[in-house]
Amino acid sequence: MDARQKARVPAPIRPGPDMRAGRDARVAQAFFLRKAPWPWRRALSAGLSLFVVIALGALFHRPADGLVAAIGAFTGIYATDLPPSRLAVKLAAVGAGLSASFGLGTWASVNPLAATAAVTVVGAVATFLAAALSMAPPGPFFFVMAAAIASGQARGVPVLAGTALVLAGAAVAWTLSMLLAVAWRTAPSGHASRLHRMTPRRVARTLRRQLHVRHPAVVAALRMATGLALSSAAAQALHSPRGYWTAVGCAATLAGMTVMGTLHRAIQRALGSVVGVALAGAILYAHPTSMELAILLFALQTAAELLIPKNYGLAVIFITPLAILIAEAGQIGLSAPAILQARLWDTLLGCAIALALRLLWRAPRGA
Repeated sequence: MDARQKARVPAPIRPGPDMRAGRDARVAQAFFLRKAPWPWRRALSAGLSLFVVIALGALFHRPADGLVAAIGAFTGIYATDLPPSRLAVKLAAVGAGLSASFGLGTWASVNPLAATAAVTVVGAVATFLAAALSMAPPGPFFFVMAAAIASGQARGVPVLAGTALVLAGAAVAWTLSMLLAVAWRTAPSGHASRLHRMTPRRVARTLRRQLHVRHPAVVAALRMATGLALSSAAAQALHSPRGYWTAVGCAATLAGMTVMGTLHRAIQRALGSVVGVALAGAILYAHPTSMELAILLFALQTAAELLIPKNYGLAVIFITPLAILIAEAGQIGLSAPAILQARLWDTLLGCAIALALRLLWRAPRGA
């Protein structure tokens, strides 16, 4: 090689102070407030849906049924800025999916291996559909949460009865969300959801076209399935009394589709959970009545949905007590301190597993 050829060979790039500073700045973005509009319509859809189902449970002296139906009420969170006709179909599909996820988790709750398989399958399918259709956040998270809570429940809810309650909660959320969508028209959010412009036939064609092993949607689904399986196995190995929180923490962290996004999610989920557990402890020690619980859940859900576009970590402060109250308020067997401790450590374990998996996963470029 002569001198001119050597001159053409670029010198190896070494990470200097500027590059390290750039990485540090990207990590620090986990603590920034983003400039995003306040999603009032979706926040109210989500908050009112929870309030109504919990309040109905209180009025009919069936508070435990209201808590189960609250799983279906999470349908209101998916009330994005689609045209009403498309939104009606989307929310109906979400409600059916949440009901099916809860039913499968309940059916599998009698056996730890079956419970792990159920949560893993729900996570894989929901992640593929959310990624393939560019579904706006929260994507697959609440489907995993529904299956995970059902698989670890101690209420002894029959499969059909529990699924029917979740479906009823979804129907309430569908009705309230559609009323708000018709009465409160907003400008499109700009999110590139394929549902905004696709017919059911084109949706089915898109899903078939993306169903191959190297497609980013399939890669994301496989990664989610692996993380959920590892999380459930770790929780069982550690004999966690509420091991389903490990899977929930893992799913929330893996919702970040890039390595940096996953790192941000892990940081935000961990720190937000610490503060959120303290808030949940204060609420549990106050022993709210069923109607007071409905009001609290409305406030927590609305605040969480308003903050998610700004900073996920701040939203987790309100999501954590919300999830604890729905999953644990009707259960017995653990004291409030034990519940809070199990939730915190299981969540941190799930975040750590998800982050390690995302850093080690060698996916095709663009996944």
